[in-house]
Amino acid sequence: MHRWVLLVAMSFILGLALLDETVVSLALPTITEEFGMSLTGAHWVVNSYLLIFSALVALGGKLADLVNINYLVFAGIIVFSLASLACGFAPTGNFLIGARAAQGIGAAIIFPLPIATISRIFPAKHRGFAFGVYASIACIFMASGPLVSGYFTSELSWRWIFWVNLPMSLLVFLVFAIAPLKGRHAYGGDRSVSDYPFDWLGITTLLAGLFFFVMAIMEAPDWGWEDNMTIWAGIVGIAALTLFVWNELSRKNPLIQLHFFKDPSFAVAAFIVFQTQFSKIVLFIFGALYFQEALGFPPLVAGIALMAALMLNPVTASMSGVLVDKYGPRAPAMWGLPLVTGSMIWITAFISLDNYWLLLPALTVWGAGMPFVFLPSTKSALESVDLEKRGQASGVMISFQMLGGTIGMSISSSVFIATNSYQLVFGIATALMLLCYLLAYFYFLKKDSTKTQK
Repeated sequence: MHRWVLLVAMSFILGLALLDETVVSLALPTITEEFGMSLTGAHWVVNSYLLIFSALVALGGKLADLVNINYLVFAGIIVFSLASLACGFAPTGNFLIGARAAQGIGAAIIFPLPIATISRIFPAKHRGFAFGVYASIACIFMASGPLVSGYFTSELSWRWIFWVNLPMSLLVFLVFAIAPLKGRHAYGGDRSVSDYPFDWLGITTLLAGLFFFVMAIMEAPDWGWEDNMTIWAGIVGIAALTLFVWNELSRKNPLIQLHFFKDPSFAVAAFIVFQTQFSKIVLFIFGALYFQEALGFPPLVAGIALMAALMLNPVTASMSGVLVDKYGPRAPAMWGLPLVTGSMIWITAFISLDNYWLLLPALTVWGAGMPFVFLPSTKSALESVDLEKRGQASGVMISFQMLGGTIGMSISSSVFIATNSYQLVFGIATALMLLCYLLAYFYFLKKDSTKTQK
């Protein structure tokens, strides 16, 4: 019984982080107007969270292998809650962007913990089902995001989209205070964090590289692609990321274990979650903007309209976990990728007609297919590494997932500001999703995991 209580609490952790990826989508026009922000500035409200999240989540995964998970839950929840409170009281747009970055720090600490914990407290034969249950609960949070955002923005204030995090955070905190993980389940191995020199160069170059690279892409439409600030930001970003890769490959205990990518199952899984997150950010951020700006929906109606993309998520998430246990990761992934890719093709083809009812079937199918992509990929990646390294592996996987979001947001923001074309924004995401499916089908994803742990 104890493990199921913890599973629900861990699902709430994932749900909170997922909710805050996209909960601001329907509030962006209101926030932009209230603070007098540019469209680029408004997009930073989304991307500051994603950028810090993606840069630090690998560290969170590494800590999950070295530090008592109960302590990490408490630390992450406190940071996330205080940052959420600050977001709600933000007096300016720049303050909100900074508070969202602080939220990303809290999310980076707590997000890898559910995957690492489930891998420890459930035997291999039940792990897929447990992943399915946890994903279903988390998907309920994600599915409620558009409605929560639309309701609070329309009826109360956009500030409540952040304050609503506080009661859920308190509930998770109390669960772990009353029924914490015990014994070997609380730790990933016999070694402690003191056994590893902290990778300061790795974390610094990753943060700097991502920040300057993303800034160059997002600010280029305002600054100009040939402006010195754009060019130098791009150069510094690429140089820092290059130094990061060199550092990780040369260190004995790097921040991100790049050798995981030698295994084809891990490599394709990371690529799949990267690109699927790219498409998810495009759908939720620019879909929400499209419903309000192009179709004229008020925030609450736009939230209801966007919920079509998530209605079936809780159902198919549980189903995908059972199917992964029964058939292995490849078959469910090969079912989910065509559904998601085909839906994106449909949306790209019909979005210019400004007719919601034409988009509704694709939105519904997209949401149904998502768990068949994320869950098999995650399970395949984790079971391609040793048990004591699964916290790190989950951190790497989530890093690539969130990188897909922050890079997707950067590219899409830049394209949209330059062209004002929703069709082009969705078209780019669709083309990359199709490439992802083709590579996965022909080259990478293995039929079965080869290192399943009992």
